[in-house]
Amino acid sequence: MPRVHSARDADEFKIILNTLEERRGLKARRLAELLALWALRVSDLLAITWKNVEEGFDTGEFTIIESKTKKRKIITLTPIAVQKLHSMRVVYPDDVFLFQSPYGEEIKPIGRVTAWRWMKETQAAVLKYRRENGVIGGVNLGTHSLRKTGSRLRQQAGIQLAELQQLLNHSSPSTTVNYLDNREQDLANTFLAGDKALFNGVD
Repeated sequence: MPRVHSARDADEFKIILNTLEERRGLKARRLAELLALWALRVSDLLAITWKNVEEGFDTGEFTIIESKTKKRKIITLTPIAVQKLHSMRVVYPDDVFLFQSPYGEEIKPIGRVTAWRWMKETQAAVLKYRRENGVIGGVNLGTHSLRKTGSRLRQQAGIQLAELQQLLNHSSPSTTVNYLDNREQDLANTFLAGDKALFNGVD
């Protein structure tokens, strides 16, 4: 399976969020925001209910068990998270799941494939932004891009590797380093440097 990329900076993240809201509405935007903010896998976010979250409003945090690793993960409800959750609850006051499907009689969250398709729809806008700003390299986005983006932007803001490793519940620092996507940007820049090194002054 091809590796998915993170947004390279805050501007790209905003493009993803704005495109999601324009194409798929508030719920799609909030899904992306919380995946990045809480650094979760999409399956774990989709399993969260409003009961989980609303109980956390009283304590400032709530706990999940990661479906992939079976590890316990504590999620802190920051002021931004609380604001975004409240604004979503106003629009969806009767939902059971944080990201509940509006289709069918069964109460269930939206599907992982649906969330993935929403993210794929943002690729063209991100690629357009990169090309307009002279940034080279491919773009392959999916829901896991948001977990990576939350980590990358925190690193750019000065958060240390050990803290990111803890946030992501990774067992080793090397896994966290891989998440940050810095090496892919370095590789793209190395290819670009070849233009000048090999063909400067050559038609």
